[in-house]
Amino acid sequence: MAREYCKIFSAEARALENFGPSLEVIPVYLMYRPANGVPYATVEADLTGDYRRYSLLDHPGRTQVKTGSDVEQKCCALQHWIFQWTSGNMLLTRLEGVDTKITNVGISIKSTGHQGLPVEANPKVLQHFVSQHCCNYFCGLLGLKSPKVMDSLTPTKPKTSKSPLLQRKMAADSSPQTGRKAAGSPRLEEGRKTPNKHNTTDTPKSSTFIRKKPCGQPPTGLNQ
Repeated sequence: MAREYCKIFSAEARALENFGPSLEVIPVYLMYRPANGVPYATVEADLTGDYRRYSLLDHPGRTQVKTGSDVEQKCCALQHWIFQWTSGNMLLTRLEGVDTKITNVGISIKSTGHQGLPVEANPKVLQHFVSQHCCNYFCGLLGLKSPKVMDSLTPTKPKTSKSPLLQRKMAADSSPQTGRKAAGSPRLEEGRKTPNKHNTTDTPKSSTFIRKKPCGQPPTGLNQ
């Protein structure tokens, strides 16, 4: 689930010119080993390099986040983004890895059973995040609201979760004349409104009819 959330986050980050390299939660694979006493195991790619802990959770339930490098600030922005995406119901509390490759993700939720997660609810962790989080440059690029502002708003349960960046784009692109019915093609409207009428000012043209005569006589043309 953390990987799927991060995919959406990274897709929005790539649309921002100044964001730079985005984050990726590396995939975890399930392996079946029938000859082993423990037939199932999870495996993931080996990360080579300087392994670092960008965010962790201490015993009092406070998230300890490092903000010295761009990657650390992006991890902090990822936490803020998911917190806002889920309307303050979920938070990534542990982020570790090498450079932008993230693994060993920890999750805290506000209420038990959120999105079917088998995680014990820990609302104090999210409360501490609201009071401790300081928005950085990448939070600003993503158009994220301060958690303190979100917490002060009247809580409403949204029908569907929406991306914070998508909400900002929808607000910017909305037209003040959205209620106005779009006009059809002028040419099409003209064809609908103007019936096919004869011009009454034109002089009627004469029509030539052929009257048949008995067999053996040529037909005579009459003008009416």
